[in-house]
Amino acid sequence: MKRHLLLASAAGLIAASAAGPAALAQAVEITLIHPFPDSLVYTKSCKELVGKLNATGAVKVAVRGGNEAIPMMNQPNAVRDGIVDMSCIPTAFYAQSIPESDAIATSNVSPDEVRKNGGMALIDKLHGRNMKMKYVGWIDSGVGFYMFMSKPPKFKPDGLPDFAGVKLRDNPIYSAFFKALGASAHNMPATEVYSALEKNVVDAAAWTSIGLIQWKWDKFLQHRVGPEFFQTDIAVIMNLAKWDGLPAAARAAVEKTVIEHEGSSRVARRKERDEEQAALKKNGMTFHELPGDGNKKWHQLSQEAAKQRMLDRLKAANRPTDDGEAIWKAYHK
Repeated sequence: MKRHLLLASAAGLIAASAAGPAALAQAVEITLIHPFPDSLVYTKSCKELVGKLNATGAVKVAVRGGNEAIPMMNQPNAVRDGIVDMSCIPTAFYAQSIPESDAIATSNVSPDEVRKNGGMALIDKLHGRNMKMKYVGWIDSGVGFYMFMSKPPKFKPDGLPDFAGVKLRDNPIYSAFFKALGASAHNMPATEVYSALEKNVVDAAAWTSIGLIQWKWDKFLQHRVGPEFFQTDIAVIMNLAKWDGLPAAARAAVEKTVIEHEGSSRVARRKERDEEQAALKKNGMTFHELPGDGNKKWHQLSQEAAKQRMLDRLKAANRPTDDGEAIWKAYHK
């Protein structure tokens, strides 16, 4: 009997060793919240990441819900304050606290590039300094935003859309750009847009190049205007005290898993973007190109407006702009 117990114990130790150092210790419990509904691709990706993290054996991530649990715009502060440990959320949702995050949403490079050139390390440093959070990674990148309208667009002589009389839904990601375009915008959470479209409170909205069909906004918005702009900026953030309290093996497992998901989610989102845009066109949506030099001016204005907002916020907070300039350079080529 004693021999059998010894053999079983040895077998268990061998199995745990084979699973890696992290599996030798008890998995650390982590709570996570997400901003979007379960049906949306970004929530599915976040939960896919949770599954990968739990599979390491180093951590046990429990999903505490979404916008219904904590309103999406309050979630970054909830992570900062330790109400929950972790989130997958756009950095634009807390850019007033970390204005340099505007460089991510307007970026034209990949997570791998900014890991190599030091841009992500600098963003991480600012998260720790200004919000007591760890910036673990940038997932679901590689896809941008489009403008969608219920009516055919009108254009100004310079080739840019004329938004006079258009009731546009706004969002922190692109609000500076919309103001620069002269648009009159209504700020509201994505969860309220369907009802606002139905009631004609708004008749235009920007959204990422995937997800319009999932939101069912394409029922009202049948015109895509102009080129793709910006880039999705979904961050994996964690309360800094929680991160610092993780065993070294657990931190290593989380970082490795998030980096892998950065790459795989980027590939998946770009494939879905192409599929969704093809489906929208097949279902009758009209794609409107900007006339003349409209595309060039569109991109130039979007970048200039976002960078100026970043600099203005830093100056208003009496913070130096050196880090912002360095991050902007790292996230753009």
